[in-house]
Amino acid sequence: MLRRHDQLVLQPNGVPARAYPWAGDRLAAQIILLDPSVVPMADHFIDWSRQCAAQGIVRMRTGALASRPAAQAEAAGMHCIQELTLLEARPPLTARNGAHRPTIDTRRCRVGRFGQDEFDTLADVDQAAFGELWRLDATALADVCTATPSYRARVVRIPVPGTNAVFRRPPPVGFLLSGRSGRVGYIQRLAVDPLFHRRGIATALLGDALAWMRRSRTEQVFVNTHVDNVAALTLYHAHGFGDLTERLRVFEGPTPL
Repeated sequence: MLRRHDQLVLQPNGVPARAYPWAGDRLAAQIILLDPSVVPMADHFIDWSRQCAAQGIVRMRTGALASRPAAQAEAAGMHCIQELTLLEARPPLTARNGAHRPTIDTRRCRVGRFGQDEFDTLADVDQAAFGELWRLDATALADVCTATPSYRARVVRIPVPGTNAVFRRPPPVGFLLSGRSGRVGYIQRLAVDPLFHRRGIATALLGDALAWMRRSRTEQVFVNTHVDNVAALTLYHAHGFGDLTERLRVFEGPTPL
């Protein structure tokens, strides 16, 4: 395992995965599965834990896991630290009657080699929205865009009073990363700075993503959020998402001494 920037590049063990310092904590790492179609076994989690321990990591966390990989993480000795509601929407992928439709414009987010500064600013929004414990850094957000064959990255910008909007682009106050694989879509990361809540920003971003998926004839769209996130659940329900019986779970465990 080699350190590259802020990543821990895991040696291949049959399941593609990558590790990141968790919330900037050099003693903790988060394991991200790069191919959701491959289910890791308990031995994979144990192997990753040993690789992280070799780099001085003392505890390891997973991303949100469905029931099958979650069972394997539990079998590897990890324990659940967060539970997420999984929601699904199907066509027509439009807001339900009475849902507010704001006129806020969304803008394209630059990605790739020349978009690093863009992801740095998105990481600031992400930290404001999710806090230090659950935030994603710029590298992790860029990887979200490559998790599916097709993606859409959109931001909302609001001019800052006292700046010249002609020469200085306003910073983002919210963003949404979504992706598609075949006819299945994913709302992967939606974040709005708390200072700009209740302005219709999340609604505008979600509406934009669903419109993109409608044009691509997407048949299913999935999203997850914390079981107690009432604001997010209300937003998704208003746009036709329904709760699924299966829930996702995040696990944590110590690495070997």
